[in-house]
Amino acid sequence: MALKKEEVVRKVRDAGVVGGGGAGFPTHVKISAEADFVIANGAECEPILRTDQYLMVEKNSEILRGLEIVRDISSAQTGFVALKSKYKKAVELFRKNRKPGIEVFELDSFYPAGDEQVLVCEVTGRVVPEAGIPIDVGVIVDNVGTLINVCEAVEKRKSVTRKYVTVTGEVEKPIVVKCAIGAKIADVVALAKPKLENYAIISGGPMMGEIVSGDDVITKTTGALIVLPLDSNPVERRLMKDTVAKRRAKSICDQCMDCTLVCPRNLIGHRIYPHKIMRMNFFETNELNEITSGSFLCVSCGLCEIACPQGLSPRSVFKLVKENLISKGLKNILTEPKPTTHPVRDLRKFPAERVVQRLGIRKYDVPAQFYQREFIPDKVKIPFLQHVGVPSQPVVKVGDEVKAGQLIAKIPDGKIGANMHSSIDGTVVNIDEKFVYIE
Repeated sequence: MALKKEEVVRKVRDAGVVGGGGAGFPTHVKISAEADFVIANGAECEPILRTDQYLMVEKNSEILRGLEIVRDISSAQTGFVALKSKYKKAVELFRKNRKPGIEVFELDSFYPAGDEQVLVCEVTGRVVPEAGIPIDVGVIVDNVGTLINVCEAVEKRKSVTRKYVTVTGEVEKPIVVKCAIGAKIADVVALAKPKLENYAIISGGPMMGEIVSGDDVITKTTGALIVLPLDSNPVERRLMKDTVAKRRAKSICDQCMDCTLVCPRNLIGHRIYPHKIMRMNFFETNELNEITSGSFLCVSCGLCEIACPQGLSPRSVFKLVKENLISKGLKNILTEPKPTTHPVRDLRKFPAERVVQRLGIRKYDVPAQFYQREFIPDKVKIPFLQHVGVPSQPVVKVGDEVKAGQLIAKIPDGKIGANMHSSIDGTVVNIDEKFVYIE
């Protein structure tokens, strides 16, 4: 019997499914749309991560089923699994197990192949409008981990209480571990046995991730924890203040244009010119115009930093310009509905291997073993906000006994958000503005 759209959307909403690739957009909102194509994003374009590669092999059938569900309720013509050709075992399994209406699209190994708008262009040939999203051109894109959660929500009524996370870097045994949401990051990192006494932890990839504290917790969007020396390239870049990056840019940038030549959004036809922003930085010009408005189109992939021969950070300058414009109440003016891709776009794709080399992290680009048991701590701290939208609102009180999978916070009426569920059996011991504490 065909699944009803309303039923699927309700089950996905009730389960608290959000984009697991890092963005955290509530999935029930995304899959409510009508589309021509649905893409399962298995590119995992950030260097040294292994989570999605593991899931595409071990949870292959769940990904395909989740893709079928979203394809069917969105009335899409075709569902695509998009992944890199070098993920050979996963490619083989998808080709073997796929059903009619599902296609496998193999990607070259370039960065950022997993950017939604780049992926849409690669797979369908359609270009998302400036300041637009994939559904504007009839495409829904979901991370492979998200589709597993869709499958489990619809067919097992299973809430999102676990996250698969890569723990790698300067550790004795790089792992992929399935852990309870709300678990302390330091405890998860310890499973991989860090080699250093003093180190930084980057949550996410080495290009777009952020430095976090060991006291922070695993969320629905945590994909990786990378242990790195304090003097490593990715850590030093993040420790530099944006204002310092701006001063360095003002004194050193020689307008070579390398940043613009490789910018993935520029290459799909969006009017974002990093070198022009850097030039305007010389004159302290932050007025809203076609150049400065390009800051609103920046996806912060960081490729401009990797390409810069001077080691500058156009990304940081973009951030400052954007924040300044927003503080003045100014908004993006670049909304071209039909951008045209750059004629030499294919020649300017940036090889993923070169990203690894320039970050100086080649020795961490190694396989990760699956940690053989779920990591379920005795206590968890579950954030009300793990997604795009507004924080969820608690439906439990201090002293309540809860079970794993039980609703503890719900979406406010009429708002975009995601439900939250307990990841362990226990007692609610505290509730503050940001977290529910369960032991």
